[in-house]
Amino acid sequence: MFEFALTPAQRELRDGVRAFAKAQVMPISAKCAADRSLPQSVADAWHATGYPEAYYEAPDVGSTLVSDGAIISEELGYADAAFASYLMLPVFFNRLLLGYLTGEPRRNLTDALGAGHVITSFAASERAAGSDFTALAVSADQQDDCSYRLNGRKEYSTNLRYAKQAIVVARTSADGMGGLSWFLVPMDSEGVSIGERWDTLGLRALDVSPMELDNVVVPEDHRLGETGKGIWMFNEHLAKSRTGIAAMAVGIARRARDVVMDFGLHRRVYGDKLTKMQDYRFRIVEMEKEIAAARGLVQLSAQKADAGLDHAKEASLAKLYAGEMVMRVTAEAVLMLGSAGYTGQTVADKLMVDARHVAIVEGPEPIHKEIVYATMLRRGGY
Repeated sequence: MFEFALTPAQRELRDGVRAFAKAQVMPISAKCAADRSLPQSVADAWHATGYPEAYYEAPDVGSTLVSDGAIISEELGYADAAFASYLMLPVFFNRLLLGYLTGEPRRNLTDALGAGHVITSFAASERAAGSDFTALAVSADQQDDCSYRLNGRKEYSTNLRYAKQAIVVARTSADGMGGLSWFLVPMDSEGVSIGERWDTLGLRALDVSPMELDNVVVPEDHRLGETGKGIWMFNEHLAKSRTGIAAMAVGIARRARDVVMDFGLHRRVYGDKLTKMQDYRFRIVEMEKEIAAARGLVQLSAQKADAGLDHAKEASLAKLYAGEMVMRVTAEAVLMLGSAGYTGQTVADKLMVDARHVAIVEGPEPIHKEIVYATMLRRGGY
């Protein structure tokens, strides 16, 4: 459980993803942020690597999929956090779907996954609800033929414009905590529309948009899991995704550290390299300390998940700490670079605004503190 060294297979995976990111993502990162676009060619190249296939075939317990996913997310996050979300979130959601779908819907998804990179979005957030799932208002009314009609608006969903389908969390009864269910909604369904994308602070290349559902008919076999189990499904599945988000933050922080390392080795101040100044070196060491601590929490969460153990507490701790850490490291990088860090001459300022999302998506910090405290009440602390 506590052997944090990478296996030979994981080192090969890390090096392969690192090479992919260097060739496919980093050369176009800045342009895609400016254009607010994500090219299909990168998604096709990602599918061609074969990395996503393992997530559609391997068992839930006894594999290293969550640990491997953390490695992938970290390396993609190092290159560009928007691309990390574009490429890895659909892999997580598609694996989730394969665990719930049966019959023809499952066969259709399996065939599509074999043919290319299938982008699945996740639509849960609503403006009036925020992180209060009991206040979600999008409705799913069951019809006489056992289908459902979905109505309402979701606000902050990623990849909608590229998505083939979306997982929509909707209300099937008035029971606050027990009245939510999940549905798979094809994006070409009648009544589905995408609103104007949000002008996000960071992750500029990533599509974050609202989704309108107007009497959208969803067959019963597109309901995921049991009716009313939506809250349980959040708790069951999102810990793995949160672990990946924390790993992405580690990648962002590593990139910021490398920027200031390189800057200090080449910038001369008072007749010598900037790294000859002890204060500059020690600030880099503080970054390294923060990165190491965050990665340790990520690996603890990932290894517990791979062992089939409850890791909700560890995932929340990893995301909490990584979200705080990556803001400290990237803000420090901008400060250490001075004007060069503030005027777009390096990637540091982009890293800082991209980093802010880590503490917001899939539950802001207060939500994760509640999860940790509730787990401590049940099981005690470490």
